[in-house]
Amino acid sequence: MKELNIVNMPTAQEKPMLDVAVGPHYRLGTGLAEIYQKWVIALIPAIAASLYFFGPASLRVFCLCMGFALAIDFIAEKIAPSRDLTSNWSSVSLSLLLAFMLPLNAPWWLILIGCFVMVVVGKKFFGGVGAYPAQPAVLAVAILQLSWPGRMDNTAALYNFDWSAAMVEPLRLVKSMGASAEAQYNLFDLFIGRQVAGTAEGMVLFIILGGIFLLVMREIQWQLPLGFILGLLGTATILHMSNPEAIASPMFYLLSGGTLFMAFFLITDHTTSPVNKVPLFLYGILAGVLLMLIRGYSKHVDGIVYAVLLANLCAPLLDMIKPKVKGEKDV
Repeated sequence: MKELNIVNMPTAQEKPMLDVAVGPHYRLGTGLAEIYQKWVIALIPAIAASLYFFGPASLRVFCLCMGFALAIDFIAEKIAPSRDLTSNWSSVSLSLLLAFMLPLNAPWWLILIGCFVMVVVGKKFFGGVGAYPAQPAVLAVAILQLSWPGRMDNTAALYNFDWSAAMVEPLRLVKSMGASAEAQYNLFDLFIGRQVAGTAEGMVLFIILGGIFLLVMREIQWQLPLGFILGLLGTATILHMSNPEAIASPMFYLLSGGTLFMAFFLITDHTTSPVNKVPLFLYGILAGVLLMLIRGYSKHVDGIVYAVLLANLCAPLLDMIKPKVKGEKDV
């Protein structure tokens, strides 16, 4: 009979432990407020670009979103106290993400409903940060798009703006006219944000700067945006080669609409994304593939909200892919 080497076995304090808690996972000594403050800082370049392009119209959307979200969070906390405090800055970060995806002419009541759905239904109802199954800002936009599609029209929102860009959403024009409509747009214009999109989700260059900031600060994992970009470009390449008359080039889809906003700020939500490295990469690939399939084969123009929500549902399944546990061996 084999004997265990009891003398050399590590004590309970020395054993390496696996962190199996539900996300988000944070380093010791870092509070939620500090983390979400970094997210707000990462959004500032795109916010500044939106203010530069659209002026008071953009400022109005950001201010209303932030004010409504904080007020609703505060009232909800008074009615039903929880550990998800208003002071943790999560509602500030989420309100800005919501504002990015709203049209410039969104009426105040639409913004109020979106903030209520985001804070109460999407976040508080499930227990707050670390517990909600779907990204709250994305959930709010999805409900608004399904309930008031006419009010969520980005092309109509920019109708009265004197702007040196094609005054129709790039993805909408390609979907209605085919891949030949891509010639109406300059990729550099799309890159610097001169395109019809939400209030700030189309500010591609400035969103990338914010994403790099989060990567450098190690607030998001590189596997997510990399997997997403590879998944989207790979799927777009296959679809373009199979049907070049209907599907535009992969770079067009990468730079149009809220693609990179989804890559750096929506699928990287700590609560709704997987924990381990391999699931993170697979999650990113899945989100990119889903987005491209929705754009190519559904009636939805952009589809980022539905791709994010579908990917959110798959996160717990992907988290079942766990690293091999190393334990004591018989000697």
